[in-house]
Amino acid sequence: MQKIGVCPYCGNWNTFIEEKEETQHKFSREKEVSKISLIQTQNLSRITSGIKEIDEILGGGVVPASVILIAGAPGIGKSTLLLQIADAFQKNSEDYKVLYVSGEESPFQIKLRSQRLKKGADILFMATQNLEELLYNIEKIKPTIVIIDSIQSITPQAGLVASTSSLKEVAFKILSFAKEKGITFFISGHITKEGQIQGPKIIEHMVDVVFYLEESSERYLRILYSTKNRYGNTLNFILFQMTSEGLRVVDEPSLIFLEGRKSAPGSAIYCAWQGGKTFLTEIQCLLSPSVFQYPRRQFTGLDLNRAYLVLAILMRYAELKLSNFDVFLNVIGGTKITEPACDVAIASSIISAFEKKSLPQDAVFIGELGLGGEIRPVMRLEERLRKASTLGFKKAFIPKQKIHFSGKLNVFDMENILDLKKIWR
Repeated sequence: MQKIGVCPYCGNWNTFIEEKEETQHKFSREKEVSKISLIQTQNLSRITSGIKEIDEILGGGVVPASVILIAGAPGIGKSTLLLQIADAFQKNSEDYKVLYVSGEESPFQIKLRSQRLKKGADILFMATQNLEELLYNIEKIKPTIVIIDSIQSITPQAGLVASTSSLKEVAFKILSFAKEKGITFFISGHITKEGQIQGPKIIEHMVDVVFYLEESSERYLRILYSTKNRYGNTLNFILFQMTSEGLRVVDEPSLIFLEGRKSAPGSAIYCAWQGGKTFLTEIQCLLSPSVFQYPRRQFTGLDLNRAYLVLAILMRYAELKLSNFDVFLNVIGGTKITEPACDVAIASSIISAFEKKSLPQDAVFIGELGLGGEIRPVMRLEERLRKASTLGFKKAFIPKQKIHFSGKLNVFDMENILDLKKIWR
């Protein structure tokens, strides 16, 4: 029997050393714990760009030490928008120091864009693809705002090929650096063909604000909207028009969305309310006899489940036989409508297409549909009616609810989905 004093590997005596088992965790420093009501807060004023629409969509300006992601397809205009934002911050205050970092383009390319847009001449610029080099120089320069175009081009170590894991590491270190140093970051991110941020979507949960820049159905239009904002709402959007001098804000989106509108079956005008902005847009429906065993249902700019719900209600209560038709629904202008108040406009466009009769050219349709076919009240109805009246509309088909509106608009109350079929009578 082998004695415990002999090492079974080297055969020597007295080589065993008694060690006490560690009972403490490696990270055992005491952390302060207190009630949320007793936590000391700092009144940090937001950093404003001077561009009203940009400041509004951010919730009143940029919160210091926040990280903002602008995602979009390659070539959509992210670099152009970021350069314009950087120029606006730089010009809005002499105290702001803006650093533009590019990992994809050379200084020569950035200067050409700056000259074409006539913006960004006084912005600091650095070209690098190495994260350590980037953070070292940021700490040395101490800028107020850093713009990184794009995060996919930055790697945690020199010579390392960008990958999902490296992208996640870069995003985490930038976020930690921003919170520690109090520096605000704008970063751009490319999306895949499926419309997801490359990774996929591994950056969204880390950053404070997420914006998407998308192309409208009209190729010269761009829509910027938020899907996440820790310091504001996520309902705002900005409509841009692409010009030779960059992206120009469209002051009245309704005029763009309604441009070229013609009176035709399947067309209904809807007044939307999103994030404090009221605008009119057109919902179109096309019904085509189906040649497939299962009819096609294609909805663009609408919530899929919402549109299916409206179809079911129409087939059940309005007795529309749509089971043999392919149904195509589209929101003109490329906007996305998800609020329930668009139900009546969707239903009106479908009924109009089914009956092959045009709806009144000067009418708007607002209301939510219940599962029993009833038309239910909606919020902000007075604001919607004022917008319709301002743009010259004469009629409004709305739910029966108490409102205080005195504009030049003929209001028609509706209680049930069958009331829509009485429009032509």
